[in-house]
Amino acid sequence: MDKITTEIKTYQSIGGQAIFEIGRRINWVKKHDLAHGEFLDWLKQINMNRHTANKFMTISKKLSNGSMSNHLGLDAMYLIATMPPEERDKPQQLSNGETKKPENMTVRELRETKRKLKLRDQELADKEAQIADQQAELEENRRTQVELNRRNAELSKQQPEPKVIIKTVTKEVKPDDYDQIKERLVQLEEQSKKDKEDVAYYQRELQASENRRKQSESDDHLKELELKRKKRDAQIDAYSVSLKITDFLPELQKITQDDIQSMGEEAQHNLRTRIDMVRQTIDNIDAMFDGPRVIEGEITNEN
Repeated sequence: MDKITTEIKTYQSIGGQAIFEIGRRINWVKKHDLAHGEFLDWLKQINMNRHTANKFMTISKKLSNGSMSNHLGLDAMYLIATMPPEERDKPQQLSNGETKKPENMTVRELRETKRKLKLRDQELADKEAQIADQQAELEENRRTQVELNRRNAELSKQQPEPKVIIKTVTKEVKPDDYDQIKERLVQLEEQSKKDKEDVAYYQRELQASENRRKQSESDDHLKELELKRKKRDAQIDAYSVSLKITDFLPELQKITQDDIQSMGEEAQHNLRTRIDMVRQTIDNIDAMFDGPRVIEGEITNEN
């Protein structure tokens, strides 16, 4: 160990080019020659604290000997060693518009680059979590619909045998637009199928956009990709709402004139209240398609 101590002191006198060799030897001593608790005492012999020693060891573990320029100091090499491996040799754009490789950056520029990379990775993680939440919501809606269908089927099986009752009934007259409504439902089902395919397409496009964004080195390009992502998020939300409306319409079509007359005044009032709420919501949404209108210098939404 005396020989290694002497070698480390020699490399310390040489400068930055010996950082890797010093770290390699500190790693060796810590692993082989010292009993538990003696490492800190040994570091005092070479005038080094534990924090600095950890930097040397990290550099020797994560960087190869000779992979960095000899002019780099300990802090710069440590910052490069703790960057993602795929970014250590890639040119990075700085806040002043200049592009540099990490080995040519100052310590301040390296810290700025590490903060930017960390922020980028966090944004990508947030987007992936958002997509996962949307997919989980769609899957939950699908399972709910399957369960409702199953329960309806069970209830149908439990219905008692019909009794023959002779009574005078009023023949239900179909509305004039009955066939048109039925045809429209068929069209909505076809549109629903297409909407589901579009949702899957936009999710794939969003993932592809995120992959391209990860490789992008331009802040302006990152902003452009973010705008596209927001647009696709809005499109996914729109298709999801369309699917729910399509699933909801067949339930309304089941209600007949005989059902309305048989349900009683309280039930009729309750149903009519909900229909009015739906109609008002639809009117509000429909007004949004024309965009905001300006009244006396102020922008207002037309209801």
